[in-house]
Amino acid sequence: MNPEPNKTQEQQDIEQTIESLPESLQRMCLSGQSVQNLAHLVKNILQMTSGAVEIIELGLERKQFDRVERSWDIFETNFVRMKKFILDLIKYTKHCPLRKTVCDLNRCVDKAIHSCKYALKNGAVKIELRKDETILPVSLDGERIEEMVANLITHALDNLPEHCGSIRIQTKYLKDHRQVQVSVSDDGPALTNETIQSLSEPLERTRSMIGTGFDIPLAKLCIEQHEGYMEFESSEPKGNCAHAYLPIQ
Repeated sequence: MNPEPNKTQEQQDIEQTIESLPESLQRMCLSGQSVQNLAHLVKNILQMTSGAVEIIELGLERKQFDRVERSWDIFETNFVRMKKFILDLIKYTKHCPLRKTVCDLNRCVDKAIHSCKYALKNGAVKIELRKDETILPVSLDGERIEEMVANLITHALDNLPEHCGSIRIQTKYLKDHRQVQVSVSDDGPALTNETIQSLSEPLERTRSMIGTGFDIPLAKLCIEQHEGYMEFESSEPKGNCAHAYLPIQ
């Protein structure tokens, strides 16, 4: 959050004050800013959920069960989104220590893909998975790694126009560096350098999101807690990739 020339002195003072706070309090301040930016997303979710409930009630009353079934899909999808938003907000502002166990990274990736089924069930996105079967069980917080990969997937989904396109997920064993790598790429329009630099902040980038705006910040937090790091790539005219590197301990 470096001060920029076009910002007022008050804005610069606020940013400097936030930077002087402990990391956990910085995250709380940033999440407060993000709540304002995401307010319309929450409003849209509530409106769609309320509308679905009304149609479900009417369908049950008139025994129009086909309408109930269609509306239930809308209700379920938006309920899951709202639940994820609230949980992500809590996770971002609360310090959660790792609970490492010996786990299978490829299995974590499989579970992450399954957890995103609510966002993938329209069939408009093709998932390509390439797993390095030479990866041995490693010491990780398996649950947090699953969430990290799921967040990278939702980030990739939000890069795709109309949430249609392809996502490629790959795991690698980097023997020389004693690391394992998880890469999630999409064929959406290339992100600008400015956008890539802002990804670590909990900000909403578009009005039609599957993610919550906390996807990359939470993924980055998890990776850094594992003493790893992230890298992003983009290529014109389209194509983006997020790489997570985790040390083998």
